[in-house]
Amino acid sequence: MSWATLGSLALPFHLNRNATALKSEISRLGIEATTGEAQRPQALLKGSLTPLAAVEARIARVATFSQTARLALTRTDAAQAALGQVAGLGQASASRMLTAAAGAGDDAVLTAGGAARAALGDAVATLSQQVAGQAVFSGVATDRAPLVPADAMFAALGPVVAGLTSADAVAAAVTAAFLDPGGLFETAFYQGSTEAAGGLIDAGQAADALPTAADAGVRTLLAGLAISALAGDPALGLDAGQRRALAQTGAERLLSADRGMTALQARVGTAQERLDTRVTQLIGERDALSLARQELVGVDPYEAVTQLENAQTRLQSIYAVTARTARLSLTEYL
Repeated sequence: MSWATLGSLALPFHLNRNATALKSEISRLGIEATTGEAQRPQALLKGSLTPLAAVEARIARVATFSQTARLALTRTDAAQAALGQVAGLGQASASRMLTAAAGAGDDAVLTAGGAARAALGDAVATLSQQVAGQAVFSGVATDRAPLVPADAMFAALGPVVAGLTSADAVAAAVTAAFLDPGGLFETAFYQGSTEAAGGLIDAGQAADALPTAADAGVRTLLAGLAISALAGDPALGLDAGQRRALAQTGAERLLSADRGMTALQARVGTAQERLDTRVTQLIGERDALSLARQELVGVDPYEAVTQLENAQTRLQSIYAVTARTARLSLTEYL
């Protein structure tokens, strides 16, 4: 029945109902014209929502994997930069110790040893850096720094080298402290844990685990810095010749550690490349999924705008009719 044939009492309610429906339709069409997506996908897809649900589920998983991969890449980049800085500290200290060992004076060894002690402190601080509130080189124990401060290391090494009078004996004691299983490094210096497994960057695919400060290459370098620093310790009971010999040994240990650090940097570099590739792949998949979703629920913006204008025109007509009927009187009717 046309609304024009309804009784006068039913007409206002009918007009109000049509106006409410048109307002809802205008709101929907306005959103669709703005976003380019259907607000009622079930109607557009004729009730078959399985393809849309699959695409949206994968989009959500890709977003999670992307976040994990980006964080892992940030941590890996930070680890690579830190390893480069630590390796640089070892190389610079080796150069200074070689120069001091070749000199005739004892002051040069003392000065180079002091610089090596400062370098050890810098290396410990560099290895203790955090990304997103988590320690990079502590393995599973991301809530704490991997190493005790350098001063604590020297305090623990003091009794170990006390009374030793030869460079070989001091170097052997320090090397054992840093490298032997159950030595000072494992019991007193290292506060971290085992390597942490990388987060998932796809179903069944995890990011590579980062090395810890307990890696043999890092420990060898730290031992070389400690030996070099002790060469400049006036409290150590060594004569000038043995002090120069200890400086020479420290330099040799640092040069030897450089090979281990290079291998460690290569390992982290491989992880960087893999993560960078994965991030790029996830970006491409995200874009492809977005296009697939648009094909499922996308609407023609021009058509949506046209329908919006038609709905607005119809609503204005209803308002006009409503206003007209409200002004009707018996005189006008007759």
